[in-house]
Amino acid sequence: MLPRRGPTPLDKGQFPPDGITPAGGPKTSLAMETPVGNVQGSVDLSKTFTNDFALPANRSEGFKTTTTPAGPTG
Repeated sequence: MLPRRGPTPLDKGQFPPDGITPAGGPKTSLAMETPVGNVQGSVDLSKTFTNDFALPANRSEGFKTTTTPAGPTG
């Protein structure tokens, strides 16, 4: 049997169809990880994600970006 590729049906809903990291997404992720002890110290959210690939890919393929992209502070 071949390994599954791509998101599983259970986590597919966490990815917007246009592949953009949404505004507030990185802040929400940080807020979820902090209480369980996965975050120690400060985090520069601008270094944890990028839309630098998805935005040009959408343009070159003619897809409309419908998600409001996260800015440099998440």
